[in-house]
Amino acid sequence: RNAGMMRDPDGVGESEYPECMDLARVYLRVREGRVTEARFQTYGCGPTIAASSAATELIRGVAVEDLLELVDARVESAVGGLPADRAHAAHVVSAAVRAAARDAMARMREAGGWPAGEA
Repeated sequence: RNAGMMRDPDGVGESEYPECMDLARVYLRVREGRVTEARFQTYGCGPTIAASSAATELIRGVAVEDLLELVDARVESAVGGLPADRAHAAHVVSAAVRAAARDAMARMREAGGWPAGEA
């Protein structure tokens, strides 16, 4: 679910796991401070692709600033668990989501829609 690019996203974040060359990119659409749509492009192992999909479902409706607190365990739980040798999948995806949230907040701040002192 939610695989593919997003036109004119409000935030984009990326993370990678160099050891196996996994790359996750997350796109956010934000309205009134909450994620209304999330999409992803992931290159890597099946668990990383699955974690990306699960994370985009998990974050829909969540306040952007709350995404900064997204931990690997939440993503791993959303995908139903990961084998120990694939635990990096949750890390790559949660880091991409946090990066997308930071980008969305910076863009909103530049547009005057986010308080300068917050996150």
